[in-house]
Amino acid sequence: MLKQVPLRLMPGPQRVIQGECGQLCMIQKIVVVDDSQVQCQHAADVCGAVFGNTHIVMASNGRQALDQLQTMAADLILIDLEMPVMDGIELIGELSSRQLDCAVLIMSSKDAKLISSVGVMAQAGGLHVLGCYQKPITQAILLEAYSKFNGRANPPPSPEDNQQHIDGNDLQLAMEQAQFALHYQPKLTCKGIILKGAEALARWNHPELGFISPLHFIAAAEQHQQITPLTLHLLHQALRQKVYWNRYGLRFSLAFNLSPLVLLEDNLISWIEDALTQYSLKPEEIIFEVTENVMLGDVAKSLQTLNRLRLKGFGIALDDYGTGFANAEQLMRVPATELKIDRTLVHEISSKPQLETILASTVALAEDLDLSIVAEGVETLADFIVLSKYPVNQVQGYYFSRPLAAETFSNWITTDLTLLRGQIKQSLGE
Repeated sequence: MLKQVPLRLMPGPQRVIQGECGQLCMIQKIVVVDDSQVQCQHAADVCGAVFGNTHIVMASNGRQALDQLQTMAADLILIDLEMPVMDGIELIGELSSRQLDCAVLIMSSKDAKLISSVGVMAQAGGLHVLGCYQKPITQAILLEAYSKFNGRANPPPSPEDNQQHIDGNDLQLAMEQAQFALHYQPKLTCKGIILKGAEALARWNHPELGFISPLHFIAAAEQHQQITPLTLHLLHQALRQKVYWNRYGLRFSLAFNLSPLVLLEDNLISWIEDALTQYSLKPEEIIFEVTENVMLGDVAKSLQTLNRLRLKGFGIALDDYGTGFANAEQLMRVPATELKIDRTLVHEISSKPQLETILASTVALAEDLDLSIVAEGVETLADFIVLSKYPVNQVQGYYFSRPLAAETFSNWITTDLTLLRGQIKQSLGE
């Protein structure tokens, strides 16, 4: 071990360097914990360069850092793993148990798999982990961390924050007054960044309560026996939009989510067929997305509905794969044509070797079952580059586009998509 360095406060006014974040930077107090004096000083200098007028404290082990945190709250803690007295893993455990409101960035010269595992541990302990990196820390790393830190500021309210109890009458009135709208998120090919589909996602902007989370109103609709009328209401809206896009030569598949409860409706197939006939659309243009929960209720009835939909030519996507209990046997029971890999197996895959290992096996399984593969939750170019190494058919996520209102989505196709394709090809050196 290198010689320990004493705790050292570096007051902002004496270290003012115009940071990349300028006056918008919300990270004002930082603790750098590293037993290497050289590495600790380097990390502190990079923090000063990026964040400008920032108070930076250096500590040589976890115990010193905790002592300092008793007198000074920190916005960000950079934590080395291998240290004397109290190592980084022990420090992270203490931060979790004390429930300190700060973000952490894990840095080490150890192997990436260990660093990533510690990051998972920290997240499981309730800490806001901005990233897990091998040393040395760079300005690019800190800027990426800052974007994640800034993203947690003013988080969206939970469903309970701005919503009172929603009952069946509220939902019926919302449908009558056309308060529900659909936003569309593009599904792009991994090769060539070509638009192949769009997923329709329900939104409710209540005239008094404001935005209501889909998690909240879908659950309320299921509870108050309104999920079927809501589904049909939204399906007609989606199909009308599909007709509009088709008319202007914008032809791609439309993905639409079905609740497990809707699959139990005896007349569902007839209602869907009538709707397609009304809008002169073909089943091959529609993909119905279901989650693993379809196997938790009346399995026989759910499979009967899914099999009939598949028989008639509709696509069936198994959504959120990786979040529940689905395995190869259950995948074979569902007549799926598409497997959507959940963002939990995609997000930060470029810095988490374990995720890439899991992804590789999942993709191999999907290939063996002749399923089209869609990776959800792609938020960075680095993650996309990792995904592009595998036979992933399509990608979806905020890196490409957030869910957009129909008109905005149409504009995105004609303008932003071309720019995005060019940027990606340039980044990949194509």
